[in-house]
Amino acid sequence: MAFITALPLRLSRRPARVLLGGLLFVFFILTLTRRRTAPGPAPPSVHYKANTKSFFPPLKHKAGVDADFCENFPTKQLDDIQVVLKTGAADGPKLKAHLATITSCIPNLLIVSDHEQKIGQYNVIDVLAELPLSYAQGNHDFKTYTNNKKAQAEGDTVNYSQAGWRLDRFKFLPMVDKAYAVNPKAKWYVFLESDVYFFWDTLFRLLDQLDPTESHYLGAPSPVSDDRWFAYGGAGFVISQGLMKKLYVPKIEAGTNAPPETKLAVKYEKMVKEDCCGDAVLAHAIQNTTGVKMESLYPTFAGEELKDISIDRDMWCVPLLSLHRVAPEQMESLWKWERTRTYNQKPFVYSSLLAYTHSFLREGASKDWWDNLSVAPVPNDRPAHKNPGSCGSECEKDRSCLQWSHSQTVCRWANYIKLGNAVDSENGGQGMMSSGWALNKMAELGFKVDEESDINDTCEEATWVKATIR
Repeated sequence: MAFITALPLRLSRRPARVLLGGLLFVFFILTLTRRRTAPGPAPPSVHYKANTKSFFPPLKHKAGVDADFCENFPTKQLDDIQVVLKTGAADGPKLKAHLATITSCIPNLLIVSDHEQKIGQYNVIDVLAELPLSYAQGNHDFKTYTNNKKAQAEGDTVNYSQAGWRLDRFKFLPMVDKAYAVNPKAKWYVFLESDVYFFWDTLFRLLDQLDPTESHYLGAPSPVSDDRWFAYGGAGFVISQGLMKKLYVPKIEAGTNAPPETKLAVKYEKMVKEDCCGDAVLAHAIQNTTGVKMESLYPTFAGEELKDISIDRDMWCVPLLSLHRVAPEQMESLWKWERTRTYNQKPFVYSSLLAYTHSFLREGASKDWWDNLSVAPVPNDRPAHKNPGSCGSECEKDRSCLQWSHSQTVCRWANYIKLGNAVDSENGGQGMMSSGWALNKMAELGFKVDEESDINDTCEEATWVKATIR
């Protein structure tokens, strides 16, 4: 704070253009930082036990080349749930993968984008076309959209570049407006993105414990300021019918649009133009209109990539709902695995994921040319730094160590389990990197890789996270 206070005094001695350029640069950096920020530090989790039921019976037929992975999907649950998928014109491969996997079994799926199109049986709605014309006035970021629309109308080739991410923030408010207009009788509104993976059974079990007539705004918390948080779009989020009714007064009928003055996209146009993040503006709109703050359900709603998902002792039995930045080929692989894995009626928890990410441990406790993202350096006076074998042996002796990595003469440990990623033979000039996992301690926790054990059964009873008001 002292630095910010002193900043004008320091810059006052410099030309005005330097001052302006500096402020713009700071604003730009802050904008980029917020735009790429995953869920922020969550408060200490409070857990509880709940006797939930599985909504997913096993597939009736053995999965083959043309397997129907929607067989036995509990579509009845969707009678009360409106699922909304947000995407963009440049996200073609992601969207197609999503529609072939995660959302392939959702009959009432609403897809919103910045470009209208038809993909198979799905109609993709250009939700930006429903915004007031004033959105294009003095709005540099919105220019991408207007240029694309002009090129399309004139029959020119439209270049849907990655600059389309600048349009993303404008979709959040009209997306919520549209969802309620299309299906005002839904009990729950579930919003996810084209690179977000959802474990539907976790969602159904979670919502089955809650009252949709109450005001709920659920997700993974990301900070706007010290006292303001929003549900991070990259983890997916959920809004209840009770909250929607408070957001939109008077009540609207199915298939009709809300009066312009009640639409969030109209009421908060100025703010969304100036802010970097549509999910943050949505949180402000909800709190400003209804007084309702978001309910943090992290780490059940997770905004991390699969390689970065951290599984430790505290999160071992916590139900997992979402993953972020899942590539199309990874989404297809994970969906097929989830729908064909050994069936049990227990909730899908963090340690359940190990059967997918760490099944290779049945072949050995370590991998060469692999970085499992261990970060804590071992003290220099320990023999662990000699070689990968010493690093692994020392890790096994330390009660808190669940995995290790060794590169050159540096051994690192971690009290969590991560997948990480492969490294090439160059490895930034650091040479060979080896990573390993403490199988004995993982077995004690519940993940056993011996042939007699069920690699899918890792937890006796799920520990649900109690929502924390942010």
